[in-house]
Amino acid sequence: MFLPVMVLMPQKFALCFTIGCLLIIGSFVALKGPKSQLEHMSSKERLPFTLGFIGSMVGTIYVSMVLHSYILSVLFSILQVVALSYYAISYFPGGSAGLKFLSSTLVSSVMKCFGR
Repeated sequence: MFLPVMVLMPQKFALCFTIGCLLIIGSFVALKGPKSQLEHMSSKERLPFTLGFIGSMVGTIYVSMVLHSYILSVLFSILQVVALSYYAISYFPGGSAGLKFLSSTLVSSVMKCFGR
């Protein structure tokens, strides 16, 4: 049911997916406590992932509920899936270092493909 809703009604999908992401953050808050979770989310190594994830959620809601843009809703939903993945991986031990290694490897591979 994921793909048909994404293709036919991306605004509805974006809203439901964003609510699900908020519930994921809420579950971490329930497990760790609000103060501890906010300190953890705003720590130096997790702050970029947190800002990217929250920014993608705000952007998704804005383009789907205010702009009512089909294409931007799809793009921001994809961006939100990527941000959620990075945010979740950053919680694994060594996840931040692994992400930096993978992203640098990916960038260097793309640059080699384009001859730079």
